[in-house]
Amino acid sequence: MAGADAMSDVVKRTIEVFYPIEDPEEALNKVVFEWLDSKASKLEEKVMGFERKYGMEFMEFDNRIKIKGASFEEEDDWIDWGDYIELLESVKKYRRDVLLQLKTH
Repeated sequence: MAGADAMSDVVKRTIEVFYPIEDPEEALNKVVFEWLDSKASKLEEKVMGFERKYGMEFMEFDNRIKIKGASFEEEDDWIDWGDYIELLESVKKYRRDVLLQLKTH
């Protein structure tokens, strides 16, 4: 357990340095929101990369694959693209949930 406490102290000091906010909980919330926003931004870039590559949104690509079939590359992209969309939705949901929790406290 001492290791967990030491890590906790390191995390607290790091947050204090980069987020000099008097309320430690507010600083931690800011860190969480920035991480979620950064993760969402990276996932959105991945999704938009596939949209540019295929010139369409995922649902249209999904329908095309179901009707016409897919090459190995298209199938791999279809799997990755769908995973990125699912992860992006999860990140957005977590952000909404955290925000809602903060408003209720």
